[in-house]
Amino acid sequence: MAVRLTETAIKSGIKRAQDTGKLVELIDAATAGLRLRISPRGRRSWVVATRDAWGSLRRFPVGEYPELGISDARARAAVVRAEVKNGSDPIAAARLRRQAAKEGKNGINTLGALVNLYARFNGEAMKSWPEQLKRIQKVFAAQMATPLVKLTLSDLQMAADGYPAKQAASAAVRYLRPILKWASVPGRAYIDPIFANLKTPASPNRRDRILSREELARVLPVLRSDDRIYSAVLRFILLTLARREEAASARWRDIDLNAGTWIIPRTKNQTPHLVPLSRQARELLASIRPEDAEPLDLVFATRTGKRLSNFDKETRKIQAASDTAGWTRHDLRRTGATLLGDMGELPDIVEAALNHAAIHSQLASTYNKSRYRPHVAAALQRLADALDGIETGAGAIVPLFGVGGGFSS
Repeated sequence: MAVRLTETAIKSGIKRAQDTGKLVELIDAATAGLRLRISPRGRRSWVVATRDAWGSLRRFPVGEYPELGISDARARAAVVRAEVKNGSDPIAAARLRRQAAKEGKNGINTLGALVNLYARFNGEAMKSWPEQLKRIQKVFAAQMATPLVKLTLSDLQMAADGYPAKQAASAAVRYLRPILKWASVPGRAYIDPIFANLKTPASPNRRDRILSREELARVLPVLRSDDRIYSAVLRFILLTLARREEAASARWRDIDLNAGTWIIPRTKNQTPHLVPLSRQARELLASIRPEDAEPLDLVFATRTGKRLSNFDKETRKIQAASDTAGWTRHDLRRTGATLLGDMGELPDIVEAALNHAAIHSQLASTYNKSRYRPHVAAALQRLADALDGIETGAGAIVPLFGVGGGFSS
């Protein structure tokens, strides 16, 4: 029988449950469906009975007495009834929260698990994936273990906006956003499509930094004399105009020192690229090749054979040793290309050496598919000789069409 619940009525119910050793249920006449269940062992739970959006009569937890008093229980019961009639399911939501907490501890259905899942389908096919993953994990470190059901766009945006290095955070956002879009497409729907609205905290800077002759004259001796593998790979980038990831991914099976060639099987433009190796590049590779090198071994690797991953830290060491600053690995590639231009190499040859997809106008590219390999080989050899000249102070660069070519003494 329903009665208007009071503290006195509840105390009476508690005593009855203790005396009889049976469950006592007190129904509140003041609030439809609200009742207090009192167990013989002393537990007192508020529940509300109501029909859900599909007409089924169900009971939903409201709270515990006395933590939740009578008036608060009535107010909460009214809210639960309204939510249930609108299609919500507090029981399912609570179950989902418990499951999310458990999965979060085990790394299941978290942002980190989502990133790893994406890698299996897409990321691992990209040469730049290790760098992208490292950046995502660094900027969004606090969110990687968060269950997806608890993750919000605000969490990610605040992490990106609050990261000290704005350009690094922006890069992490650009790497994470395709993952979020992939995860939110219809039929997959791991997360809400709103996550694809994650914004970069800063616009990407268009770099035009090149190293001056004076800077190269300080950097090149350090790269030659330093026995760390990072110095070797940076010098190799200068000699070949390769991208950092291309050099870091090079394997001995792709190097033919006798023929003087390096084949890059996977490039940014999705086309294999044959790099003619200058005499200096071949000597560099020969000097670092272990006697027991296997074809699948990385050319530039850690002492344990792993992929290089500390480029930022090691570059700063080289900058400190050479009294230079403010340049990146890609700036070396830009510097080499600029040197070739200053020496009079034609733009098509420079573009081919850089392995850009388009090295002609759109119309010319339709008919001319040449990559000018003999010309590129000659250009890279001239570049290597020019770098030697800068390192030893041989003279200034003069255009190919100038008197004598190469360097003036």
